[in-house]
Amino acid sequence: MPRPSLLPLTLSALLSGAAALSIPNTASLSARGVRVNSNTVELTRVAPCDPRVTPDGSAAQPARTLDLATPGSLLIPYQLTQAGDVPGPVRLSVTLSGAPAGARAQVQAPGGEALDSVPLAPGETRRVNVALLVPQGAQGELDVNLAAQCGASSDPLNVTRVRLSPQVNLLLTHTVTPARSEVGRTVPFTLRLPNPAARPITPELTVTLPAGLSVVPGSARSGDRPVPATSGADGRVTFTPGPLEPGATLTVTYDALITPQALPDPGTERTLQVPATARAQYAGQTLVAPEARASLIVAPGVFDRRGTVIGEVFLDANGNGRRDPDDSPLAGARVLLANGQQTLTDEQGRYALRDLTPGPWLLRLDAATVPFEPVPGLGARLVDVFALTRVDFALRLPGAQPAPAGTLAAPRDTTVRSGPVVVTRRVTAQPGGASLITLELSSARPVADVTVTDRAGPDEPPRSFRMTLLSGPVTFSYLTLTPAGPNDPDVLWREP
Repeated sequence: MPRPSLLPLTLSALLSGAAALSIPNTASLSARGVRVNSNTVELTRVAPCDPRVTPDGSAAQPARTLDLATPGSLLIPYQLTQAGDVPGPVRLSVTLSGAPAGARAQVQAPGGEALDSVPLAPGETRRVNVALLVPQGAQGELDVNLAAQCGASSDPLNVTRVRLSPQVNLLLTHTVTPARSEVGRTVPFTLRLPNPAARPITPELTVTLPAGLSVVPGSARSGDRPVPATSGADGRVTFTPGPLEPGATLTVTYDALITPQALPDPGTERTLQVPATARAQYAGQTLVAPEARASLIVAPGVFDRRGTVIGEVFLDANGNGRRDPDDSPLAGARVLLANGQQTLTDEQGRYALRDLTPGPWLLRLDAATVPFEPVPGLGARLVDVFALTRVDFALRLPGAQPAPAGTLAAPRDTTVRSGPVVVTRRVTAQPGGASLITLELSSARPVADVTVTDRAGPDEPPRSFRMTLLSGPVTFSYLTLTPAGPNDPDVLWREP
């Protein structure tokens, strides 16, 4: 009986290890010299479902190493591909090695749904995540392995290593010493940041300077090392001091200049708040320290234009309205301003009202605190306050008679100090009731743009004397045709 040929070759090819193979097969029959071919049959070998997971990795050589701060969660992405020719469900499983108690892992779809299998067509690729949850205080390393199986085919090793570190909180402090300064001065600020982490961090420190403060270029230092600083247009200054070792404390100092913009109203003090923050990358997260604020009180200093009113309340023995040697001071008299500010005279009858805005002010005596009426015209007083202004209140004693015309009261000399500048005012009585007023100026160091303003009496117009530079003793004098009263001259000056 004749036998067909080629069949063993066809079966051998189909049973070989080829992933996919198609072979046409035709049988031939020979009998008595006659060859007859059969119909052709197409034989195809089909590869089974074959899952592939990427990235690959093993415990000896993990595909990657990730960081997680505990307590916390982490999504680990994987890619799943079906490399076979037959569709099928791919079963997924995740295992943890070296995990602390309470650690859990779950395979999830990108939307967060739990997965234990994924249907995949030939050549199809899907993304899945392994959601890892680790409890508080865990540290060390653990391995996360995602395995895939479809029928008899599997991809069992795809390891990702996760380094666990306890949660870290940054604590920044920001101080300024001294906490009170003046316009034109430079003040040092200090930033301190400990590193509580188990590994080095590289922090960035950012301060936001308000209007009126300007960082001094090149002033930032950490110990003996200069610290790079980057300034922004919004007042932000960022310092990058470099790595900070575990357990170490970073200290950065910088200087800031106080400019006149710190005081919109030159006559008042102001408190400036200077906020600071710190940021650092650690264990796959951004650590941010709570905002720390340094408070700086800014005083006007040489830019101060606030006025002070000083004076005396006395019992005028002769009713001439001037403080004479025979007059007695009155303690406990209340002097009031129109805004309600008030003060009491001391044992020598003196008083002072400070921090007044330059300009006209109404002063008066509280009648309930004085035993006698003021000398006519010397009760309520409208005074133009500028720098240091003197206003005396004379109380007429019952039966006191004004001094006869031409009688000269004893002159009274006064001395005014303003920083390094000293002004001595001397009054010399002249015949006919006139007075010669001499102003003697001196300074402990050279000062510029000096202006001295004096009044011969409370109702007399002011006289001003100006000089560009005061570096030694200078004397000004002027003559008034009426008796000069007691007065403290006003002094203005600036640093050269």
